[in-house]
Amino acid sequence: MKYIYICLTLTLILLPNFAQASDDFKISGFATLSASKTNKENVQFIQNNTLPSGSEDHWRFDNDTVIGLQAQYKFTNDLSAVIQVLSRRNYKNNYQPSLDWGYISYKYSPNLRLRAGRFVSPVFLGSDTRNVNYSNVWVRPVIDLYSQATINNVDGVDAIYSNYIGDGDVSYQIQAYAGKFDKLYFPGKSYIKFHHMAGLVGTVQYDSWTFRAGYMNAQHSTISAEGEYVPGNMRMLVSTDHQLGLNIDPLNDNCAVGACSEVIPNAADVFSIIQRKRRPFNLTSLAVVYDNGSYFGQFEWAHREARSSLANGIAAYGMVGYRFDSLTPYVGYSYAKSLTENFKLDVDADIKASLDSQVVGLGSEPLDQYVVRNSSSRSNTITAGLRWDFYKKMALKMQFDSFRPLNNDGFATGGSGFRNLSNETLSATGKNIIVSTVSLDIIF
Repeated sequence: MKYIYICLTLTLILLPNFAQASDDFKISGFATLSASKTNKENVQFIQNNTLPSGSEDHWRFDNDTVIGLQAQYKFTNDLSAVIQVLSRRNYKNNYQPSLDWGYISYKYSPNLRLRAGRFVSPVFLGSDTRNVNYSNVWVRPVIDLYSQATINNVDGVDAIYSNYIGDGDVSYQIQAYAGKFDKLYFPGKSYIKFHHMAGLVGTVQYDSWTFRAGYMNAQHSTISAEGEYVPGNMRMLVSTDHQLGLNIDPLNDNCAVGACSEVIPNAADVFSIIQRKRRPFNLTSLAVVYDNGSYFGQFEWAHREARSSLANGIAAYGMVGYRFDSLTPYVGYSYAKSLTENFKLDVDADIKASLDSQVVGLGSEPLDQYVVRNSSSRSNTITAGLRWDFYKKMALKMQFDSFRPLNNDGFATGGSGFRNLSNETLSATGKNIIVSTVSLDIIF
């Protein structure tokens, strides 16, 4: 945390000197100092699902706190370079700065711009400003939706074409991109690799309205620190409430009660489906924004196709607000659901009969067909907040999120932004989790 304060102080002191050094060289930045907590002792809120820990029932300053510096240099009127360095708490539980942007931009024509390097993956409406919290009304991007694809960047190339229709009342932009991205999770353990990313985004603006549609096609894999695909295990569910199951490992021909080849002949086939080894990762998104300077509202919807141990999913949110001079109250609602799939396992009849009797003995009812399921979660969130632009390029925000787990195993993040440290299933409690956040956003 102290490194952020030091960097912010030095930047504010030295920035004017850098900015005046050259007309071709520009430097800017942004920062957020934030504190958050939940209303539960054993439920941690995490800003993204790579963080090793989060806020509980006491204030913590390391969820949304961030500082970023951006430098741009113009070689010619058409050729420029941009670098953005970001410091926020990461999967290593430190604030080691990372390269968020680093690309060369070439203006091929007045309407067409080409880029190569590392740039923001434009999978959602707020992807470009996801770290620049001052640019957004809310405290942070809506986690129910933005956690559907934790793809921060693209290492590759893109082309952006912008133009007007008719007399210029309607403007539009089309962006096509391709590349790859490695998403680090736990040091020395594993990371997610996105292969062969390719996408197309279209945006149309008319008067106070903005319409946006996007599609990305990719593959994803879980890779170990040694560079090998992480096989993982499966859990064969045997009871109708999906609470009883056996761990099976087709890779090592170990299916709890015997060799997989004898107990579950098709285990290897199911394993090849749910293993995250170059499995599809496709994302479709739609968004509508209305903003006349006073009233504003926006809606965004996304569908994720993963077809692996990570289930397909849908999410959406809507938000409305009104600007009273420097004060902006807003409210929103979001929803997320994983489209859970059952993969049938052909269990030997004698083995199943024996397991059925054990399930009955434990007080449950056995499944007619034993299955493996991928991730399962369903939740909604009600949000209310207030933004106060109390000084030039500074904003103070307060936000309250009431998260309700509707269906979740309770022990995984499930893309919901929480870590459950208790022994109870969150959706079974019937209680909401309240996240309170206060943040100070600045740009410079």
